[in-house]
Amino acid sequence: MKDLSYYEMRAHLYPCEEAQKVTFKLSDLEQIWYCTTKNVKRKLKKYEQEGFCLYRPGKGRGNYSKLEFCQSFQAEIEQAVTTFIEREAMDELMQLLYLPIPKSWISALSDEVQTLFGMQSSQQQKEVLRTIVRGRVTTLDPLYTSVAFESFLIHQLGDTLITYDHEHDRLLPHLAHHWIVDGEQRRWTFYLRKGVRFHHQRVMTSEDVRHTFARYRSANSPFSWLLSDVQRIDCPSPNVVTFELKRPNAFFPRFLCCDNLAILPADVPFDEHQWIGTGPFRLKERSEQKLVLEAFDPYFLERPFLYEVQFWHVPKQNISATFQISGKEVDKDLQERELIEKGFRYVAFNFRKSSIVRDQKFREALFHLADVQAMHRDLGRGRCIEASSYFPEKSHSHPRDGKRVSGLLRDSAYSGETLKLFSLDFPRAVEEAKWYVAKAEEAGIHLEHRTFSIESLYDDTIDIEADVLMMGEVASNDAHFSFMNAFYNDRITFRRFFNDEQLNWIYAKLETFRTAGTKEERDRSIDEIERYINEYRLVLFQYHPIKRRAFHHTIRNIRFESFGNVELRKLWVQ
Repeated sequence: MKDLSYYEMRAHLYPCEEAQKVTFKLSDLEQIWYCTTKNVKRKLKKYEQEGFCLYRPGKGRGNYSKLEFCQSFQAEIEQAVTTFIEREAMDELMQLLYLPIPKSWISALSDEVQTLFGMQSSQQQKEVLRTIVRGRVTTLDPLYTSVAFESFLIHQLGDTLITYDHEHDRLLPHLAHHWIVDGEQRRWTFYLRKGVRFHHQRVMTSEDVRHTFARYRSANSPFSWLLSDVQRIDCPSPNVVTFELKRPNAFFPRFLCCDNLAILPADVPFDEHQWIGTGPFRLKERSEQKLVLEAFDPYFLERPFLYEVQFWHVPKQNISATFQISGKEVDKDLQERELIEKGFRYVAFNFRKSSIVRDQKFREALFHLADVQAMHRDLGRGRCIEASSYFPEKSHSHPRDGKRVSGLLRDSAYSGETLKLFSLDFPRAVEEAKWYVAKAEEAGIHLEHRTFSIESLYDDTIDIEADVLMMGEVASNDAHFSFMNAFYNDRITFRRFFNDEQLNWIYAKLETFRTAGTKEERDRSIDEIERYINEYRLVLFQYHPIKRRAFHHTIRNIRFESFGNVELRKLWVQ
């Protein structure tokens, strides 16, 4: 079996290959193997002795050497993938998938690769779920995590004082078994469960709660707004904690359900690579390629049925993610579940920059250009749920009239300048952005498409460079809280693009929302804000994504929780 450095070499040299022959400089391999010329020569001679290639060193210092390979690179990759699958060598397989090789080679083997993802059952009946994630984990620090998948992971690792039941629109006990509030809704007292253990086995106390919230005081966190009303936190006993607010806030308990306020231990400095919480899973392993969660046996509620969950990061476009039973033939009779995502895709305008996007007639032209039904048809996609709101249940179709675009452009101040349109580097997002750029070009609007990674959400590159942004916002199960967070969290992209005047108008409406005593009153505030956004085309709502996931027929109790993720705590295999 060839070692991985052999495949690194072939991948590096492959663009220059002709008939399985290539010329190269030893210095090229020094850089990719991080070794000396002497060790490069030693490796090449070893590969020649093992019958993989013929090596002809260059004569004289700095001259080109030659390699002739005994097999095509594609055949070697296919053989390696098959061998790694037979050995269930996940780490080696993932390293192979990361190499710059044609994606079609791996796509042809996708069924075989897929058998390694799904449920694993060992002789000790320790069930392990392997699944695929597209983006890398950027941060698991609750102070900063604003990406849906990372919030989902924190939900597995930690617990909040109380939780929100979206099905019945009510708050439920969790780490706190009871709570009371004074008549002014300014003093909230929570009574903690006894005997709740952190992953390092210490019992949780009220001091841990105070410590968790105190982290936000000295940090530039996008979630600091959650605690802006907190004036003082008292711990009258190990199992009692009291929050004293600056002003009445009927919505305050909903803030405490946010996963970013998961309780952390006060006696251990936070380390996102050694994550310690009270959650049903503990962090067993984290690397660039995988993240492993292991069931926490002393969990204060029901222990998860799964023993371990492995999240593997794979290059984009290689493998589709399904929940299969590994080690068996891929199940053709899958259970398919469909979920309309709570959230929306949108086009946003950077009002922080001085550009034509400040012209309402220009934005109106782009609105009529952005026919999402036509986009779905042109891209060969299925059903499209057009969005006019944050919430699918509130959305309806907004008629687009392409004939109005030219007149609106004439009436605007647009003079043919090129605007920068940013989108995520995910394949579907890129496909949509290219469709939009082409449609704009037909109408005489020049857009330059650029991509960014999910990691860029944590810096200000987009704010500085982008004129227009195509992005999406995903809600947790608490849709009302998510709506507030979308405008107070300064990491949310479309919120960062609003100017101060627009934000102040919205904040005034959110004050009414915050003090509202009923769901109906909050809904009225939401409707006012969304009418304002739609009337002035501050954001162009596009569509509500439909997520489809396929599961092996033996997987049971499939439920979805916040951000459209599968609820791992209850999943089991028949």
